[in-house]
This record gives sequence, structure tokens and C-alpha cells, in this order.
Amino acid sequence: MNLIYAEIVEVLSGPETRLGKIRVNGAAKIVSLDLLTDPVPGDTVLLCDGVALGKVDEPTTKETGYVSGHPR
Repeated sequence: MNLIYAEIVEVLSGPETRLGKIRVNGAAKIVSLDLLTDPVPGDTVLLCDGVALGKVDEPTTKETGYVSGHPR
């Protein structure tokens, strides 16, 4: 399990699920946003295995960076 911070670039609505395009270190990926309340582009989220777990504030991401169990 890897936990990383990502920025929402675009929110996509599907018929049964809510997806979003996120950016992590320049790479883009489509992930599930179903666990978030009112996600908007520009939000920073905690991401685990393709699922956004929750929104985080910007100072938190600057202080810690990568959130795995292994320090960098």
C-alpha cells in the first residue's frame, strides 16, 4: 500500500461513480473520487491504490511530502 498526495486536475462524472484526473509529480492518472465530499480541481488529496481517501490542506503536504512507511 502506497499513500501519496495528489492534486485534482479535473472532476469527471460517470453514471455510477465519480472519477477524477489527478496529477502526481507531473504524471496524470484517473482515480475514484467516491469517498470525497464536493471535490473540485485544485484540491489536494491523499491517494491510496487509485482511490482518493480524503482532502488535505496544502501545508501538510509541504511538510511531509511522500506518506509511505519508508522515509525518503
